[in-house]
Amino acid sequence: MISKKENLFFKATDGLSIEPIEKLVLIDQIIEKIESLIENGKLNTGDALPGERILAEMLGVSRTSVRQALKALNVMGVLEISPGKRTYINESITKLLLNPFRFMKALHNVNIDEFFDARKILEVDLAKRAAQKATKKDIERIQDFLEKSKSFNDIDTLAVSEFAFHQAIFESAKNRILAAVALSISNAIYIAAKQLKEYIPREDRKTSYKQHCKIFEAIKEKNQVKVEKAVLDHLDSMEEIWKKARENIVNR
Repeated sequence: MISKKENLFFKATDGLSIEPIEKLVLIDQIIEKIESLIENGKLNTGDALPGERILAEMLGVSRTSVRQALKALNVMGVLEISPGKRTYINESITKLLLNPFRFMKALHNVNIDEFFDARKILEVDLAKRAAQKATKKDIERIQDFLEKSKSFNDIDTLAVSEFAFHQAIFESAKNRILAAVALSISNAIYIAAKQLKEYIPREDRKTSYKQHCKIFEAIKEKNQVKVEKAVLDHLDSMEEIWKKARENIVNR
């Protein structure tokens, strides 16, 4: 029941519109301040941020607000926060895109087929660019990961090496934005389908390796026609392999 005092308060404030103080506005302002420091070159990738207490004093806000802003920037991929260690400006552009792609799948029910379709569009172009622009060092790096992906019996090592093989090709294309998008899509597929990897037969793993060899040779030869065919053949094959693995789980 409303007391007499409360009733008088409601009458006195009737028609008065007061916007509540939003803590989120303050957090946004902290994020914008850090963003401006990065844009102005006062903070660069790999730089360590001051501690929470010092940041709070510099910005004139509470440590709680600073902590929440830093956590938000960490989720966005801007910062790298390690428990008990300092907070750094992330050196990886890919992490800025990683969570959005993961949430795209979770929130909008984007399926793996759509991710593979996006991969085909991006990876063909990136591989063709790599065939044009890859340096001797790039070629050696791609080949190194190709050799490491021969671990057909060790599915975890194989998965990491295959992922790194594609990453090396993306980076050889010399466009960080396209490379980051392609890598984020590949990572989203890996995360969405990681429970399937145990159901990929050894022969299919060998097939994937042979296809990687064709992609590598085409890039090394700087043959863009061969590169396009090799990449599309590989991604079509991988899509079918993932589908079979998914069916194997369902039929268990």
